[in-house]
Amino acid sequence: MFEIFQNLGPLMIPILALMIPIVAIVSHYISRTSTERQRHETIRELARAGQPIPPELLGDAQDSDWHRARRDASSPNRVLIPAIVNIAVGLGLMGMFAAMSPGSWLWSIGLLPLFLGLGLAVYWRIERKQPQQQP
Repeated sequence: MFEIFQNLGPLMIPILALMIPIVAIVSHYISRTSTERQRHETIRELARAGQPIPPELLGDAQDSDWHRARRDASSPNRVLIPAIVNIAVGLGLMGMFAAMSPGSWLWSIGLLPLFLGLGLAVYWRIERKQPQQQP
């Protein structure tokens, strides 16, 4: 009887490790559904009472004002941070894999984020030189 549990012991760590993000995603959607349900109930109650419905309740409630302002901002520098992060991750992966197994091809895994970051940096450089359009 206990032999079955001894054989499953080593498998429990990866299974639990994979369950953590699944539980986080499910709890996020449950929380979001609950928030949406409360918002719709508030709208129904206001409509029944004949009160005006605030536009904030009808608009995109998922974005806060800060996120909306950041997304709508037409700044050429919004591409620079992901470019730097990708370049750093690529160089870090290349160094790590080169140190782990010298003479192997594994260091080339870091080329993907490195070139992605370099591409974003080139895009940032080109976009920065273009004149900004004011709406």
